[in-house]
Amino acid sequence: MGVRYRIDAGDTVYTVVDDITSSYVAIFTSALLDENARKPITTVPVLTADLAGVTMRLADGALIAGTAYVERVFPDLATTPYTIHVAIIAPGYRDASLTVNIPIGATFPIVVAPLVMRRIPTRLQGRVVKASDRSLIAGATVAAKNNKILLLRTPVRSAHGLGVTVNSLAFTNSGPGRKVATDVRPGGDQVILDNNGGLAANDFLQIGSLPSAEIYEIKAVGPDPGLVVLTSPLAASAAASTAAQQVTPSGASGTTTLARSSDVGDGVLVVNVALNDKAVQIVDGALTEYHWLNAISDAAGYYRANGIAGIKTLELLCSAAAFITADQPWFPEYSDPVNVVDFRLTP
Repeated sequence: MGVRYRIDAGDTVYTVVDDITSSYVAIFTSALLDENARKPITTVPVLTADLAGVTMRLADGALIAGTAYVERVFPDLATTPYTIHVAIIAPGYRDASLTVNIPIGATFPIVVAPLVMRRIPTRLQGRVVKASDRSLIAGATVAAKNNKILLLRTPVRSAHGLGVTVNSLAFTNSGPGRKVATDVRPGGDQVILDNNGGLAANDFLQIGSLPSAEIYEIKAVGPDPGLVVLTSPLAASAAASTAAQQVTPSGASGTTTLARSSDVGDGVLVVNVALNDKAVQIVDGALTEYHWLNAISDAAGYYRANGIAGIKTLELLCSAAAFITADQPWFPEYSDPVNVVDFRLTP
């Protein structure tokens, strides 16, 4: 039994018994690594643990630790496991979380594998012109030379895990040209067209014009005039009179899997086997989606590729009819929200 002693506090006398020994220790340790550099991140993160009594610490080299009074925070450790979730916010990186499992009778500190932090995506853009007189070139294609790195014309609308199947295919226009009849906003899964005749469930609808057209699968048509219900929410707004076109996919010309999981808004897919067609299908149950590949220069010669992430270096190819393909290395600077790479083509 603990030793009793008295403490005077103002006009009150307390009897204290020291019968609990509590130790303040590191519960777990880990580190935060940059996905591309594979080195410690250099920005200062904000770390928040969801278990009361756990204090987060940060040391040089992006080393992190959770500390606590063991007996207070884990009173039933001899018979009960615990879990700690740590929210991580770091400038220049996507928000992340670390899960730490504390087994029954754990010995501290628990060493947790380093957490790989993903940079906030950047945007690749530029202009394609004729080298001799700098006149614009519309319809030029900007692609990755390495066909295991796929540039999407529009970023993914859902997150997709490592190993998800990706099929290579092509789309061709089918049916009459249509237009969006009323403005639609992102997040909705319905669109009103000036004419939905001939459309049916499991058909595909392209909304918008190249180079930023989105492809959606149709879930249902009608019963209201012009109504089309999509299998996934719209990723972008579309104003009235925006072009809409039924498109038909070809059979898959190749298949592979994701070598890097993708986050919402990523405009790059890193895959295990090179694909060479014009579009892809990301096969992920209810989250399945379809995308055109490669950036296309518009009527003013400008191209763009949003959501570039997860790559350290990339060799870009720029091609256009009647011009020699240009080959240029690019090293993404993720601290800059926009990376500019221009191309000058020669006949």
